[in-house]
Amino acid sequence: MNKFLNYIGIALIALTLFSCNKNEWTPEKETEFKKAFKDSLQSAGKGIFSEDQIIYVSDCVLEKMKSKNLKPNDAQTPETSLSVMNMGKECAQESFVKCKTLSKSEVKNSWDSNTEEKYKTILKYGFVRTGLSSEKASFIADCAISKLKEQNIRPADLQDPKNGDLVQKIGKACGEELMRKK
Repeated sequence: MNKFLNYIGIALIALTLFSCNKNEWTPEKETEFKKAFKDSLQSAGKGIFSEDQIIYVSDCVLEKMKSKNLKPNDAQTPETSLSVMNMGKECAQESFVKCKTLSKSEVKNSWDSNTEEKYKTILKYGFVRTGLSSEKASFIADCAISKLKEQNIRPADLQDPKNGDLVQKIGKACGEELMRKK
């Protein structure tokens, strides 16, 4: 699911990283944020992002949060979670332009049960965070993966910006299917 999955994964990871007693950025909290963000992105985004991209996105999200005067615990509130998700999306988009991306051979090039489950989990979590029920989020995630496979979009193809419109159309179609299902 092209960059869409990447963005959601990044934003979701960013939303889960804040649990500080004081709500101020300190050098220690910044370092902790970046390390946790990088570790999570390396785990959840394995085979999607290069090391350069992971570093860029973690730095970028932190700087955007600070520039908007968001404090560490602010990302836990519903009002700012969407804002942080958008920051993650913007940073991920920038990383594909400004950083060395993984080569085709470095990116997993076929769907297997592990890759499929990882992408579904990322999608589902993102949809649940935006207010969808777990059941609806699962439906859309399953639908999106199925449609990607029908269109012969492989995990490696998700890094290609040319597929962005197609992935958005797939997401929209799955949302419409959910609405018809009601």
